[in-house]
Amino acid sequence: MPQTELDPRRLLPLIVTVTGMGVLAFAIIAPVLPDLAEELGVSRGSIGLVQGAVAIPGIFLAAYIGYLADRFGRRRVIRVSLIIFGVFGLACFFARSYWVLVGFRILQGLGTSGLLSLGVVLIGDLFTGIERRWAMGINLAALTMTTTLAPIAGGFIAEGGAFRPFLIFFLAFPVFVMARRLPDPKGATKPSPPFRHLREAMQLLKREGKRSDFLGVLPMSLITLGVFLGLGLTVLPLFLEREFGLGVSQRGLVAAILSASSSLASVLSGRVGSLYTPRQVLTSAFTFMVVGFTVIGLAPSLWVLSLGLILLGLATGSIFPLLQDYSASVGPAHYRGMLVGTWVSANRVGQFAGPAGGTALADSIGDRRAYFAGAAVMGVIAVTWMPLRRLGRRISQRGAE
Repeated sequence: MPQTELDPRRLLPLIVTVTGMGVLAFAIIAPVLPDLAEELGVSRGSIGLVQGAVAIPGIFLAAYIGYLADRFGRRRVIRVSLIIFGVFGLACFFARSYWVLVGFRILQGLGTSGLLSLGVVLIGDLFTGIERRWAMGINLAALTMTTTLAPIAGGFIAEGGAFRPFLIFFLAFPVFVMARRLPDPKGATKPSPPFRHLREAMQLLKREGKRSDFLGVLPMSLITLGVFLGLGLTVLPLFLEREFGLGVSQRGLVAAILSASSSLASVLSGRVGSLYTPRQVLTSAFTFMVVGFTVIGLAPSLWVLSLGLILLGLATGSIFPLLQDYSASVGPAHYRGMLVGTWVSANRVGQFAGPAGGTALADSIGDRRAYFAGAAVMGVIAVTWMPLRRLGRRISQRGAE
């Protein structure tokens, strides 16, 4: 059977596996950050850079990687990304210098950028309508389940040494072999050079009245993801150790609560999307994030903290399938790689700044105050995103007149 005729539902597990590799880059080492700081002889305010460094290449290259996928095909770019991801991920196991480790993580991020963005592009190629929202939800649910299991696995693996979790990146090589089955879109045409290709995509969105919404999604996604990863993923293990005295494997188990609730919301995102408008989903989810961060900051016990993590997970599991679906469907397949890549580039800013800034903020003002700061930021997003969207549309309409 030709690859372009494969049943999309049968390909979805492979797509999820590919993007799951990218998620491992962030999730597997989260519970061992305090131990890595000790091994490397650096402060805990600095160790967030090891977590965030893997996102740096995507800030500059995710859109270009999307362009390469539009030009050379999704499958070829994904397979190259897997090789880069696996080689430099394994190299991190041998690093015993802080800056060498940061350097290897940056190089690993070259591969991570392709893995995380092109899975969304493939779902956009293969699914339409409500099926696409369902597939995005399944994809994100599987990814958040990876972030559920990876911290647990990373915590237990790290009992034998803080650098051992990096060995998990060997899995990229068997996935490279399986990725031969991935399709490329039918009727693909050679795109214009990169900047012209992006300009053409923006002009198309402008003609269709979608440009202001697309540009508005970029900072919204950047800030939301940055706050979530910085405080919900990176600061959390440090907070659990300092405030509650939890060991590395215990920290992984508690962090799994956040990922499990996010997975549940992602699985249900298709159903929720059929009952409520995107506006209602986003506004409610932002409110959940405000409450979740506040509860974590006030938590006197692990039970109360778990409630905050559940609220935070339900929020992010509702937000990101919606944003993924939008970025993959806002334009035609000819521009999908570039448009999704542009959205992912914005996310990479959040993925880098969130972990690095979150640990620095918690180190300077304290963990609990950092969570209150996160609640304040998401509160501003919750009350301003709709007025800003309306303002952007009015400005765009005036410019078109």
